[in-house]
Amino acid sequence: MKAKKFLALALAAALALSVAGCSVPGQTTPAASTPAASTPASSTPAASTPAASGEKVFRYAVSSEATSLDQQKTNSVGDNELVRSMQELLVRVVDGQIEPAGAESWEISPDGLTYTFHLRENKWSDGQPVVAGDYVYALQRLMDPATASPYSFIGEYIVNAREIEVGEKDPSELGATAPDDSTLVLQLVNPTAYFLSLLGSASQFTPCRKDYVEQYGETFAADGEKNVYSGPYKLVSSANQVYIFEPNEYFWNAEKVGFDRVEVNVIADSNTQVAMYNNGELDYLNVPTEQVPAYDDVDEAYMNGSEDWVYINAKSDNKVLGNSNFRLALNYALNRVTYNQLANNNVYEPWGNEVMPMVSGVKGFYGDEYTPNGYPLEGDAAKAQEYLQAAMSELGIASPSDITIQFTTSDNAGWKKIAEVIQEQWQTTLGIKVEIRQVTYSEIYSNVYPTHDFEVGYGGWSPDYPDPYTYLELFISDNVYNYSNYANAEFDELMKSTRTETDAQKRMDTLAKAEQILLDDGAVVPLQLRNQHYLLDDDIGGVNFYFSGFNIDWAYGYYK
Repeated sequence: MKAKKFLALALAAALALSVAGCSVPGQTTPAASTPAASTPASSTPAASTPAASGEKVFRYAVSSEATSLDQQKTNSVGDNELVRSMQELLVRVVDGQIEPAGAESWEISPDGLTYTFHLRENKWSDGQPVVAGDYVYALQRLMDPATASPYSFIGEYIVNAREIEVGEKDPSELGATAPDDSTLVLQLVNPTAYFLSLLGSASQFTPCRKDYVEQYGETFAADGEKNVYSGPYKLVSSANQVYIFEPNEYFWNAEKVGFDRVEVNVIADSNTQVAMYNNGELDYLNVPTEQVPAYDDVDEAYMNGSEDWVYINAKSDNKVLGNSNFRLALNYALNRVTYNQLANNNVYEPWGNEVMPMVSGVKGFYGDEYTPNGYPLEGDAAKAQEYLQAAMSELGIASPSDITIQFTTSDNAGWKKIAEVIQEQWQTTLGIKVEIRQVTYSEIYSNVYPTHDFEVGYGGWSPDYPDPYTYLELFISDNVYNYSNYANAEFDELMKSTRTETDAQKRMDTLAKAEQILLDDGAVVPLQLRNQHYLLDDDIGGVNFYFSGFNIDWAYGYYK
């Protein structure tokens, strides 16, 4: 077994530039996972041993299968991490820096509305050239309602994208054009400071071949042979819950591709993953929170961008949840420090605000420049009772024991533990009744939350880009991911104004004001920021980590 060492990603380096990525919330035992992905029934180890001596193979495990490897239908951090290794982005975010990729250069118009990309010579894995029209087709396909992309909103920055998305305009009217095979022009609705960063990690913006989509239809990208690849690697197999990647020999930067093969194993059980790593069957491991104390040399971690909270369905049939005083009572009744100790082995960071502090502010970290009045990390039982009594008075409720709320969580053991810790605190501090309802993980994000079939429920979010907007937009009344059914006209108006505000200071001031509205209204119960501990064999280099859009990037990894 090779020697192992723990690596930490410094926050300052991680925020060198804004980035983005296709990402959505989730957690497994209780490390990060993705919504809308069903947990595999089997957890049988599937990693293989390198077939020949000296073969350079990188092996690691994920807890659930990808929701899709169709580049325009990816819907999670896990999807994004795989697809961005197979398809070439216009630019790439590497160690927090934006680097040329499919585009070797670009210009941005003075008004920030027109991006002109000059593509380098690159080829698909079948040897055909990658042309600007492939990027245009990909973006038109992303926004086309017929595609039914669950992440189509990520393209709404482009002119006419929203209108196409809702069926008011034809995909051909999208503000994405190809004057020639090596030039791509994107017209934006509003200036967007983090747009390059979004392009640098969101796999939905990668090119797509129309002939493959038309040939395979609904089964496009269902396996390795039903797609073609413009990036560093190509998928050669996805059988037996192992994704196997090999280098794309036609890739423009093929000489920098360092692994002969990459194996990504789907292993649902975190203990099995740990055992496989210790046995030398994996080269990289996300250490489960419950295992962190067992590793004496694991004493640092990077914050992976994910924030977890309790959703509150403000329009539930349970009327207490529509009352802001009751929602505030839930927030003040929670001792997040004790919760984190009991639920997460003190591995994560207790958090009482809505926006994660390490996203970009005006000149530095948002958390350094703005400090909205969040909830006390150790709770405030007296204040919780004040809010509870005010809510009961407004609702005509005589006793806290007359209040029952249902807490929805998945059947995952880690999630259940989290729900039980919160249940105990709310019942003890407030005197209300909390019933736990368990459903499968896939049900939560495919049905329960999207249809608002819950009262309160555990979940969270991973940022698409390191800007406060990525968290706050979840509570805009018409946002598809507004699982909380939250609606506040003033909040909506503030958020709308930030889309056109070109003064960076004014824009950030407005976002901070919007965050304070959410906190004052008790829109959600923030819980924690996730620290991710991991182990990586010390003979592997070039594997990078980030907190926004993706966590692991092995596209240019290599053996030392």
